[in-house]
Amino acid sequence: MDALTRFETPEPNEDKLVAEMIEAMHRQQEKDYPPGATRRAAHAKHTALLAIKFAVEPDLPPELAIGVFARPHTYDGWLRFSNGNGSPQSDDVKDLRGAAIKLHDVPGERIPESDEPTTQDFILLATPAIPLGTVKLFHEVITLSPAKFAAKMLTTHPHVVAGLAKAVITPTSPADIRYWSNVAYLLGPDQVVKYVLVPTSTYTSPKPEKHDDDYLGTHLQEHLSQTDATFDFMVQLRTDPDTMPVEDIAVEWKEDAAPLVKVATLTIPMQDFRTADRNTLAEELAFSLTHTLKEHRAIGAVARARMRIYDGMATWRHQRDQRTKST
Repeated sequence: MDALTRFETPEPNEDKLVAEMIEAMHRQQEKDYPPGATRRAAHAKHTALLAIKFAVEPDLPPELAIGVFARPHTYDGWLRFSNGNGSPQSDDVKDLRGAAIKLHDVPGERIPESDEPTTQDFILLATPAIPLGTVKLFHEVITLSPAKFAAKMLTTHPHVVAGLAKAVITPTSPADIRYWSNVAYLLGPDQVVKYVLVPTSTYTSPKPEKHDDDYLGTHLQEHLSQTDATFDFMVQLRTDPDTMPVEDIAVEWKEDAAPLVKVATLTIPMQDFRTADRNTLAEELAFSLTHTLKEHRAIGAVARARMRIYDGMATWRHQRDQRTKST
């Protein structure tokens, strides 16, 4: 029995809604960017692309020692910190903040949708839950104008407006805050989990007297000029399907009911990332929920939608710009 049968329930008109979102995003990208300079449709501005080490914990219990976490090993990879907006904007503007991880040389069987044979991606946001918890709500935010979306949400879903206001932040640095996977993942054939990235650095950036357009990258570079940055990579095993749904990512999985368990240490070594080559690579890399071992497949309607949207938009962007896709 596959994951869709065991753990997932398709949304009404799911395929149609996803196709309409991709079409709307293509139109917006063609309007916003000339060929050769197309940015991502979301998380357009990266604050840093960083070389990382991802060290799996030794002696994990059997229920966690699966896939990437099957053995103690240190993977090389990339970490892209980003602002969530679809257009590059000042770091001083409150926004969703993202962290996308790509691990290299990961052995094992990928899901059929994957176009990267040796990578494992994890995509996280600096909020434990997304108020746009269903494909239908994501469809509305993408296909309606901002004014129409806001008016509709205030009338029909005021909690969405309040939740989005809470989720957008201006942190001191991308290395100082937590990130959550939001969507659920398989861990092997029988378990459902979410992931959390918890900062553990001894260094934290000071709160600036005044934010500027690129203060997040500036603070992070100051940090990495002095010492490494570190995070604990945590697994949250689902303990109650009723209070920890797969299909509505607006529902936060509470840590008192599903405690976090450390499975790896993510280290960002000291480095100079503010270079032309690194900025170019940040645009060439594609991060996707499809870049995954079958043991870590993302599940739920929003995850399935994101798989199709991320891969479709990345392929279209690289073809439009005649850009080589890097892994």
